[in-house]
Amino acid sequence: MTSGPIPPRRATPAVRERLLDAADSFFFVEGVLATPIDRILKAAEASPPSLYKHFGSKDGLITAALRRRLDIWSRVWQEQVDATPDARGRVLSVYPAMRRYQREYLPEKWCAFSGTRAALSVRSPALQAVLDDETDLLRSQHAALVAELGLGEAAAVRLTRQLVVVYNGLLAQMLRDPYDEAIDESEATAAALVDLALHAGS
Repeated sequence: MTSGPIPPRRATPAVRERLLDAADSFFFVEGVLATPIDRILKAAEASPPSLYKHFGSKDGLITAALRRRLDIWSRVWQEQVDATPDARGRVLSVYPAMRRYQREYLPEKWCAFSGTRAALSVRSPALQAVLDDETDLLRSQHAALVAELGLGEAAAVRLTRQLVVVYNGLLAQMLRDPYDEAIDESEATAAALVDLALHAGS
């Protein structure tokens, strides 16, 4: 009896990646305080020594998981910016980017970064740094894209602040509504603010 070629074995993710995947599945959906580390270890099929070897502590695992999220999110948003031909569309690019991020990458019940800020008042320098980097990305990317609209300085600053507020409102609304509905409504609100600013500046 002959047999066909033996299919290649599917590689098992390394323990570090399994721990990060488990952290994403629980910390940023059920909450960093509500999730005991034993649950992460069980889901990742990992031992306590492996956690401490790769991350040092639960805080280190949270930090690494957030850093991975931020790296992916910044890439997805930038890809959407690069694919959008007009300045108005680029200002609003965070919304189609969020749809793609939720659908294809790392879904969350609401903002993993805001949730971590709310849950952990005492943070390591590394954890604080990744939280600050996410805030800086949100503000600086919006400011840079608004600058392309050619508004006056005061109008650009005001619009940037308004858009950041709308985006943060989206993240909170995702706790109450399906993410696609929350994104649609927030995008419409942001678009109205952009159009109002453009009309006032014309």
